[in-house]
Amino acid sequence: MQVRARFRPHPRGFGFAATVAADGVTPVEVTGHQADGSPRTIDSAFVPPPLAGGFLADDLVEVTLAFDEKGATVEEMTLVQRVRRMLVGRVQQGPGRLVLEPDPALGSGWIRLDPTLAQRLQSAVGRQIVVLAVDGEDGAPLGKALVAGPFVKGSPQAVRAAAVVVALGRAAPALVPGGAEAAGLDPAAANATHTRVVGLLAGGGRGGAEGLGVEGAVPGADLAPVDRRDELCVTIDDAGARDLDDAIAASWSGGEAPVEVAVHIADAAGTVGLGSAADLYARTVASSAYLTSGSNAPMLDPALSEDALSLLPDVDRRAISVRFTIAADGGIADLHLELATIRSHAKLSYAAVEDWLGDDRSGVAAQAPGHAAAVDDLLTAVVEAARRLGVERDTRTTFEELFAPTEITPAVVDGKLSTVAAEPHAAAYRLIERLAVAANEAVAGWLVDNGVPALYRAHVGVDPERHERLRAAVALVGATVPALEDGADAAAADQLIVQVLAEIDRLAAEGRDEDRDLLVSAATGATARATYEPDPSAHVGLASSAYVHFTSPIRRYADLTIHRQIRAALAGETPPLSVDDLRGLAGWLDARAGAISFLQARERGDLWSVLLDRGFLDGPEPAVVTGVTNNGLRIRLPRLGLGGFVTAERALDLPARERGRLEVDEHG
Repeated sequence: MQVRARFRPHPRGFGFAATVAADGVTPVEVTGHQADGSPRTIDSAFVPPPLAGGFLADDLVEVTLAFDEKGATVEEMTLVQRVRRMLVGRVQQGPGRLVLEPDPALGSGWIRLDPTLAQRLQSAVGRQIVVLAVDGEDGAPLGKALVAGPFVKGSPQAVRAAAVVVALGRAAPALVPGGAEAAGLDPAAANATHTRVVGLLAGGGRGGAEGLGVEGAVPGADLAPVDRRDELCVTIDDAGARDLDDAIAASWSGGEAPVEVAVHIADAAGTVGLGSAADLYARTVASSAYLTSGSNAPMLDPALSEDALSLLPDVDRRAISVRFTIAADGGIADLHLELATIRSHAKLSYAAVEDWLGDDRSGVAAQAPGHAAAVDDLLTAVVEAARRLGVERDTRTTFEELFAPTEITPAVVDGKLSTVAAEPHAAAYRLIERLAVAANEAVAGWLVDNGVPALYRAHVGVDPERHERLRAAVALVGATVPALEDGADAAAADQLIVQVLAEIDRLAAEGRDEDRDLLVSAATGATARATYEPDPSAHVGLASSAYVHFTSPIRRYADLTIHRQIRAALAGETPPLSVDDLRGLAGWLDARAGAISFLQARERGDLWSVLLDRGFLDGPEPAVVTGVTNNGLRIRLPRLGLGGFVTAERALDLPARERGRLEVDEHG
């Protein structure tokens, strides 16, 4: 039986062929027959080591399958299309020539290097490099040109390069459902931009946004901004941040009086024209990337994101502003959106605001010269606004509070790998987060009420495909969750989070800490990923009926899209994107922005690996088991915010070289 599949390598030298539909992307199941004629349905087939060598992750392949009681095995495999052009690995001495040993996530088996390139790398054996690959005459990959490196293995530069190539390659345009065309992009141009960005970021660069033109259609180009320059507002961000998306204004007369809030967001949509070179680049990359090793990679030209658009102090800026009041019970009213001209009166740091919350007002006073008293009043109103929003949010039922905060994180300090506090100014950060979430919800409601097509952030809460594992955990701890029982209707499913949280609280009250921790781990591990949708959808993770990304148009393309739709609506124009346009864009942004998130997580995890190899931990570290497989245990170290894997051999404490296997029931 012959089918098409995407190749998935395994670090041990074999691989898997994940069967796909005719589009080469959509996963499908296929049914074949065993030797006795009985049918067997699979969605992945085993690729033995001899065949796996020479193929790369995500290769589109044609495979011949043989079926048996264990599943299916690939007997023959030929290359149809190769999407990865950037490879990362270590230079090794092969039989009579230098070769590239690829990162295990990319493939197994040595990759040949062009003789000219190999000559340049004679002194780089054991070092890590990034190469541009082409297909050799036999179809096998060939390292043609050096893109980045050589780097010392385990150095921050090497970690960044590997993370970039592995993570961003997973969302190459050809691997995104619907492809670049669904997002209104030219496929060839999008692929070229993708490849170039991977190379630039792998080498420590900032990407390719610099100097791109912004000429293009601007929705609401004739809108007259409301002059708000005399209204005191401030930005609150990291001390070194220059891409300042948002500024806050707030006032409160005390007591039960409403808090008046204005959240001003940089008017990127008024400068970056639709279809301009800057717009097409931003749409292709989908998001800025914030990395630990080397420079960040802005979505927009730094001349815009860190200067002309940034809400820097004491300069006039256009902003899309959402204004509302917050009642004593946390309810939002008097919602109003407008294009405004503002002037930030101070650039406050999280550190200074954190100190201010602890009654040390010297930092804020120093950062707000001439406005210290007025900024004190503003921050007092912001604190009250956040408190009221927190009271209202506490009435919602979500898994949000179950996620343990990370305490420390890797950092490169003075060129050396070290660690820092993950959230050194958590209280100040929470103030801005509360207002940003409220602004996103308020804008989503405005878009729904005004019938404006938009990209909504959707979250189903518990992933239906993970119900079985959650059900198993519930049974193990003796909990009762009727919404998980067979035959539960949609109404019962809506109560799932409520019921799980109630059982977690009961277990804690009974002092059954181990059972509580197990159920918490299962619940957080069963949480679905949020997606973009063109239709108003509930964000169960935040217990919100509608939610959009509005507050970061300098950093996220989804937010820039929302701003364009708002500008058009404010001007009485037809929004530039229809629901169908947004549907195609949503899938693209899910994949591309998701790859940026994975890149940041992969880099962070790999830096932790280096630190742990260097003996960072000098004692036992608490961990939570998040999954069980035949080969071992998936774990999470909450304090480090780090996931890991304990092999079956380690879990069973077997002697060296003795292989082990865990028995796993149908619930995992």
